[in-house]
Amino acid sequence: MKAKKFLALLALLAFVLPAVLTACGPKATPTAAPVKTQAPAATEAPAATEAPAATEAPTAAPQSPLGVKPADLQGVTVTFWHVWSRGTGEQLQKLVDEFNATNKWGITVKAENQQGYGQMFDKMNAAINSGDLPNIVVGYNNQMAAWDDAGGVIADMNPYVNDPVYGFTKKEQADFYPTFWKQDVMNGKRLGFPVMRSAQVMFYNVTWAKELGFDHPPKTVDEFKAQTCAAAKANNEDNNPDNDGTGGYILNTGASVIANWIWAFGGDIVDANGKYTLNTPQAEEALTYLKDLYDGGCIWSGVNKYPNPEFATRQALFTSSSIAGLPYQQKAMEKNNSTDEWTLIPFPSKSGKPVMDVYGPSFAIVKSTPEQQLASWLFIKWFTSPENQAKWVEASGYFPTRKATFKYLGDYIKSHPQWAAVRAMVESGYGKFEPRDASWNAVRKAMGDAYAQIFQQGFSKDQIPQVLKDLQKQAEEAYAEAHQ
Repeated sequence: MKAKKFLALLALLAFVLPAVLTACGPKATPTAAPVKTQAPAATEAPAATEAPAATEAPTAAPQSPLGVKPADLQGVTVTFWHVWSRGTGEQLQKLVDEFNATNKWGITVKAENQQGYGQMFDKMNAAINSGDLPNIVVGYNNQMAAWDDAGGVIADMNPYVNDPVYGFTKKEQADFYPTFWKQDVMNGKRLGFPVMRSAQVMFYNVTWAKELGFDHPPKTVDEFKAQTCAAAKANNEDNNPDNDGTGGYILNTGASVIANWIWAFGGDIVDANGKYTLNTPQAEEALTYLKDLYDGGCIWSGVNKYPNPEFATRQALFTSSSIAGLPYQQKAMEKNNSTDEWTLIPFPSKSGKPVMDVYGPSFAIVKSTPEQQLASWLFIKWFTSPENQAKWVEASGYFPTRKATFKYLGDYIKSHPQWAAVRAMVESGYGKFEPRDASWNAVRKAMGDAYAQIFQQGFSKDQIPQVLKDLQKQAEEAYAEAHQ
């Protein structure tokens, strides 16, 4: 036993002694240290980071829950009902042709002009009854709500917008202006998609205003009164009898315009629950203000359906218009050889904070087959890319719904400074929205008819309260009918 222990001790000394002797030399420390670094498990472990199962899993392609494979889209045709004709309609068709020629799924979109929003609304109602429906339809929020209430035919776009394969990423969604992004969502359903927006604004002759002694656009209703009356006075007192009775603001009694004036006086047209509030002290004050200006000769009715010629020939310092009217106003200025500088401004207000009615058509998907609905969505998504939105802006004059679109509009902005002014208004938060209720079509017509009465010959402003009382009753009846 002792012999075995002695032999083991000798073996151990044989192994340790050379190491000890080496450690005594002057260069021992640097040569001994690599014992720990030559083949450590910790540095060879990168096997765990080179090809671990945990890091490979996220590279798998996301799966769409929509249940439609790319191959299923081959040869799918969808019908697109729109409202644009003439030059704008031609440019729309070019975009549709581009999509048809370049999309990787082989989808074909057939664009069909339905003449106007009123005709579109009626044709869709008829199509709901007949079952002969399009796949994509253009309309306003309230129209989509009405179509969905009537037949449940409008598809909820939320599953498409948020789809991991075919939808928008969170970053892309954030690129849309928040107010536009939310506008088509009703009762949790996205009935439409914000492809473009417009706004009811004022055209303002900057050059003429300066000649009249005003160095900035009006911000308050008092400033607006001063400028309109000054312009009317100038025309009445010049040497041209043909422009007598003109010069201020050309009155428009449409619901979208008068809504701006009601907001300008601190009122609203619906409450927090979406119920109409058309008979209010603020509405009465707004209409009385306009009636006084009208009776005083500071504002007038104009002679054309669209007052572009009057504005171009200094028969109006202000007119109200949708921004979609910009190209037509530009043509009128050129036709009349006007060199006046003009721009777009929001409506002045009693408080001094401007307002403007922001609205516009959206694209909706009509319920059909899973393949046609997805094909419809892919066209809408393509149409709303920043590059294609820029093309549509240049064709139509509408305002884009995505911020990234502006980087493709440099030349357009330079050549359309009036249009560029709208961006500052939108980003300053001046925009307000019309009701999205299914009853709004009927109510807005009733509003226009009621307001027109106020400016007829022989109507006195003390009759305004009764007009508003009757209008409120009509609005409540229309609302009740739409929600029965």
